[in-house]
Amino acid sequence: MLLFHGTAERAATDVLAHQNGLDPRFSNGGFYGQGIYLAEDPSYPIGGRYAHRISGSGGSRVQLLIVKAALGSQQEMGQRISAETRAMRMPDVRVEGPPRLLYNSVRGGPHRPFVSGGGENGCDASIVHVVYESRQMYPAYVIEVEMEMGAEVVAAVRAMGVAAVAAALRAHGSVSRVALAACGRLGRLCAEVRNKQAAADAGAIEAIVAAMQAHPQVADVQQNGCCAMANVCCGTDAAGLARKQRAADAGAFEAIVAALQAHPQDAGVQQQGCLALGNVCSGTDAAGLARNQRAADAGAIEVVVAALQVHPQVAVVQQNGCGAMANVCLGSDAAAIARKQRAADAGAIEAIVVALQAHPQVAVVQQNGCQAMANVCSGSDAAALARIQRAADAGGIEVAVAALQAHPQVAVVQQSGCRAMFNVCFGSDAAARARRQRAVTVGATEAVAGAMQAHPGDAAVQRQGQRLRDLLA
Repeated sequence: MLLFHGTAERAATDVLAHQNGLDPRFSNGGFYGQGIYLAEDPSYPIGGRYAHRISGSGGSRVQLLIVKAALGSQQEMGQRISAETRAMRMPDVRVEGPPRLLYNSVRGGPHRPFVSGGGENGCDASIVHVVYESRQMYPAYVIEVEMEMGAEVVAAVRAMGVAAVAAALRAHGSVSRVALAACGRLGRLCAEVRNKQAAADAGAIEAIVAAMQAHPQVADVQQNGCCAMANVCCGTDAAGLARKQRAADAGAFEAIVAALQAHPQDAGVQQQGCLALGNVCSGTDAAGLARNQRAADAGAIEVVVAALQVHPQVAVVQQNGCGAMANVCLGSDAAAIARKQRAADAGAIEAIVVALQAHPQVAVVQQNGCQAMANVCSGSDAAALARIQRAADAGGIEVAVAALQAHPQVAVVQQSGCRAMFNVCFGSDAAARARRQRAVTVGATEAVAGAMQAHPGDAAVQRQGQRLRDLLA
């Protein structure tokens, strides 16, 4: 039987030049374990980016092997995928009828690349055959496929539904025009709640990461990719948290940080990149805190501070940057405390204060800025008290009071403003007493009283307000 196989980053000629040729021992695994995966439809290896992209073609030319395979007696898997099937190294034993015999290969699907099942449109779905011994295969031909990506193709992508555009991005994300159009379309579609999980189920998260990695210097692809990732990963229910984790596992943090590093002067990239970081990081459970650390390890703290510093007058960058900083610095364990200190050392406190000063009438900047200041300044050890004093020296007390005064009817601003003020005024030494006196002098007592009066039914405002009132008394 003649089947299609992609050699990924290695040219087919290089694979064939190896003394073992197609060797299952070099397989990275998949739905049915460590074997050589052969597809009946060439759109499967092309769509899964398994096909080798020919250098210098802009991703429009790919190379595939056509393989002759002796499949023998096949174990039929259908669309069943499990941890057990992913661990396979050989087919199972055939038990029906005497005598008991070993299967020679596996037949599964139809599947789409990375995703079980054929999906709604099945445009890159195929029956997949998996062979576990080199002697069952013979590479017969090397073929090249030219993919035309004209304006009409881009226009078609921009009109696609969720499953189709995710499939297009998986298949042709190495072509910058398609990556740009597909990420933009996903970003718009996934602004709607009903499309977020459908996109993830169609493999959009992995495809977005791959597209961003393929075009690091194309600012528009990075901006649209970050926007799409932010929208797919928005949500706090169980499904939303699972999407965030899936994005982290796919390398989203590293891709987003790389985008922010590569395009520091592009406000659009910085805006969407900070938003994507904040959305993928959000979560207060153990997995969420682990994502925060992974983001920090990727360099998120430094790139967010840089975004705030480079674009002080762009409110949406300040809003998203402060939101991302608040999430990355969330937590009270040793790792979180280290992240807070790292943020302070990078200049986060001063950048947050500047954001609050520059955009006093933008409620979301005030909300996220106060939240970020509260998180960076939380703690009671000597290092935390030093961060608190640093915030006061930068003007943190005055901007927190101003936020409360400017947005008395916005409950989330009142809540985060009271929390930020409490943290900056915390402590029992002379410096802390001086900070509290300074807060009272600039109107903190009246501001917190106003917050509690304006939101009598908001438990969070009442709780944070009472804590601050007791501290200032």
